[in-house]
Amino acid sequence: MSLQQQIRERANALTSLLSIQYPIIAAPMMGVTTSAMVAAVSNAGGLGSLPCGVMTGDAITKAIAEVRALTDKPFAVNLRVPPRQEPTLEATQTIFDALEPLRDELGAKHELATIPSFEEQFEAVLASDVPVVSFSFGGPREVFAEALEAKGTIMMGSVNSTREAKVMKVAGCQVIVAQGWEAGGPRQYFENPHEASQIGLMALLPPAVRVAQNVPVVAAGAIMSAQAMLASMMLGASGVQIGSLLLRSHESALWEAAKAQIAWADDATTRVVDRGTGRMTRVLETGLSQALADAELPTSPYPGQLAALRSIYEAAAAQNRIDLLEIPLGQGAQGAKALSTAAIMADLVEQYEQLLGE
Repeated sequence: MSLQQQIRERANALTSLLSIQYPIIAAPMMGVTTSAMVAAVSNAGGLGSLPCGVMTGDAITKAIAEVRALTDKPFAVNLRVPPRQEPTLEATQTIFDALEPLRDELGAKHELATIPSFEEQFEAVLASDVPVVSFSFGGPREVFAEALEAKGTIMMGSVNSTREAKVMKVAGCQVIVAQGWEAGGPRQYFENPHEASQIGLMALLPPAVRVAQNVPVVAAGAIMSAQAMLASMMLGASGVQIGSLLLRSHESALWEAAKAQIAWADDATTRVVDRGTGRMTRVLETGLSQALADAELPTSPYPGQLAALRSIYEAAAAQNRIDLLEIPLGQGAQGAKALSTAAIMADLVEQYEQLLGE
């Protein structure tokens, strides 16, 4: 079998499983992804992904309904698995107290944010009968996996290492997303420490594909072109996940000042820090994160750090204070396009088919 045939066979296995036309999945990007973006990716033949990691159950139900009003195609809902290491209440409170002057300046709420429980979120997703559920920061516990399996829901899980790919396979995930070091947004490590999870996509894919065996592996990290897409699929990936490529799209929730800043980004612009949410995240670092570092304040593990900072983020976003926000940004973000999501998808698909020899 030729390499071209192997690529098509793997891609067809993924698209058949997910009931989509092309082997392209959109990353669930908190603060970026909108219902319109999710629907646009799905309507274009890919799989849109709705990020629900910090939503209440009611908000999840509403967001799913918004997507369904815009598309009758399959889409995924993303949930964040609770961390094994509980947030340090003392560290969370220290950060919160230190930022009181900034909250005063912004008119932000003087209260620690409440991050909804995973159980509340899961019940809302389960009741909504979505076709695909993806998991970040770990695999689903057996009780949750069994509930989804009973409904015929497809499960996807994101990993940063081969060891984590094994865990996701055992947990029952039918698709594994292998996130390379290049990717923007939160890192997906949960078995290995962050320091042992800094693996580039080209190094991660072959062993991840090997241990996944018959489970399709999706490549994530600097997939900004059809060339990068095919390079990943030549190494065994069944498809790709795109995130940074959509940051400047018309449907992106980022305001224009942030999109303009991304346009000037290059491969050395981003940093991987944990000061924004308490979890290592590749971002376009801005003033607040650096100020926290300079003040030598402790970092509370996710979601503690986010609970301390969320009211500031909400107020800063409402006031277009880009200096106080962290923008999730991959190393290839200079290729992000200021077009509609539909146009970005159409261009990627056209180039993919041409290069593959359709």
